[in-house]
Amino acid sequence: MRPHTDPDGWPDPPIQDGQPRLGTEGSMKDDLDSCNEGQGGMRGIQSLAESALKILADSRQGDRQSVTGDWVERLCDAVVSDSETSHHRVISAMVSSGIRSDDIFDIYLPAVARELGERWMRDEATFVEVTLGTGRLQTLLRERAERGRGGADAASACSVLLVLPPFEAHALGVFIAADQFRRLGHSVQVAVAPSAAELGRLLSDREFAMLGLTCATRRAIPELREYVASIRAQARSVPPVVIGGPLVASEPNLAETIGADRIAATCQDALAACGLVSEPEALCIEGQP
Repeated sequence: MRPHTDPDGWPDPPIQDGQPRLGTEGSMKDDLDSCNEGQGGMRGIQSLAESALKILADSRQGDRQSVTGDWVERLCDAVVSDSETSHHRVISAMVSSGIRSDDIFDIYLPAVARELGERWMRDEATFVEVTLGTGRLQTLLRERAERGRGGADAASACSVLLVLPPFEAHALGVFIAADQFRRLGHSVQVAVAPSAAELGRLLSDREFAMLGLTCATRRAIPELREYVASIRAQARSVPPVVIGGPLVASEPNLAETIGADRIAATCQDALAACGLVSEPEALCIEGQP
């Protein structure tokens, strides 16, 4: 997967002199290519399915209970349909019914991602449909971030750097986390699949208050440990390294194992660990249960 860059986590013109490219993939074809490239056949499909199953499971039981299954089904059907606009119509209907926009992005979109994965496991959705659906969910997040930025100075210093490592399968959870941090008033830069050398150069050139990494599965731990060690070796200075993801709840020693500074299940935990002040909000990075 080729890394992408921009000042605030979305596509921008190419950066020269070997700088990392940060942000989202540019199209549905890119999503398909990135899932297949370097993964190999069934491994790529399995990784995507596992990611979709685990992506952004909200940890608040009350929020889970508040999700109406009918809306989840309707939105899931819409994001895999041939229509490019049907999912927008479903979301408009949800808002008209009284569902808050924040709940749509923080609760319903993760529920739709889980439903996509479950449909794949039940042989009710193809690999292409799951990829198309998660790509459209990611586009919704990108559009929301663009609207939210308004006239903000894109050159302003970033406080949080969120990274999807090259060996992780899908970026949706990282972008929902970035959206939440931005709504809490923090400037965020998102890096998709940068090499450790590229991150080392970026961290040497710019100051960040936090480096957030996602760990989706146990089999990613050895690669992530090597990745973190290489970043530390190549950067002049490294901010607190915080790990989020589905293993946080079940692996209390994950930070020590990987060589990070902290693990965090919530935005409050992550920000507090880095000396940043914010209100509590769920940190949704790749499949948190």
